[in-house]
Amino acid sequence: MGGVVLAWVVGAGMLLGVLSIALGVATFRTGWVPPWSRGHVTRPRLLGTGAVLTGLGVFLPGLVYFGVVPDPSWEVRFFGQNALVLAGFVCIGASQLMAPPRGRNPRGKAPRAAA
Repeated sequence: MGGVVLAWVVGAGMLLGVLSIALGVATFRTGWVPPWSRGHVTRPRLLGTGAVLTGLGVFLPGLVYFGVVPDPSWEVRFFGQNALVLAGFVCIGASQLMAPPRGRNPRGKAPRAAA
């Protein structure tokens, strides 16, 4: 019973990883940002890169669990997954913290008139 439940958990994690990778590729290629992030993101390509890295960090251990790829040592799995997820989070955070390029108004608001 425990193995079946774990397979469902790993499969659900892989599905979320694929969804994150797909959203990241769409953001990276087209500049489209999901509606829940539009007010915060100033660098869509960096957000897409972060989403792909995070998705890979969640998806790849599932491939090892189901035996699709050979099983590396636990150190490689542990540090590799953590490095991918951490790099993805850093890219996502940087996409929201960096200043927008000059001459652009990232939020689409009209400039305020001088009083």
